[in-house]
Amino acid sequence: MDRQSSLISIVEDDPSVRRALGRMIVSLGFKVKLFASASDYINESHPDPKCLILDLVMPGMNGFELLAELQETHRSVPTVIISAHDNQVYLEKARSLGAIAFLRKPCDENALIDAIEKSLASNNAPRS
Repeated sequence: MDRQSSLISIVEDDPSVRRALGRMIVSLGFKVKLFASASDYINESHPDPKCLILDLVMPGMNGFELLAELQETHRSVPTVIISAHDNQVYLEKARSLGAIAFLRKPCDENALIDAIEKSLASNNAPRS
């Protein structure tokens, strides 16, 4: 898949983390759209991304609630969850909601790149 045609959306409430992730993803050749909250993501009209990088703990709607909302409205997208809160319950919840990966902040750049590549591959997988 052509990276330049692949949109990656980032939903992160911390402006410095959001900008840093955005710069890193752009430096890899992807298009990026940044959102400060889950409600911003839901309410803005935009093309469906090939991957959603989603913070877990945010004011208002959290990452799990956003994933559930996307599934209910048939707008599911391969998702990488990032969080400073790392525990087994969160990991299992992320898996049950279909997240491709659950990464602890600060994210290892290589692990994030691998998770994005896995998301892109899942977009190209044959549907049954």
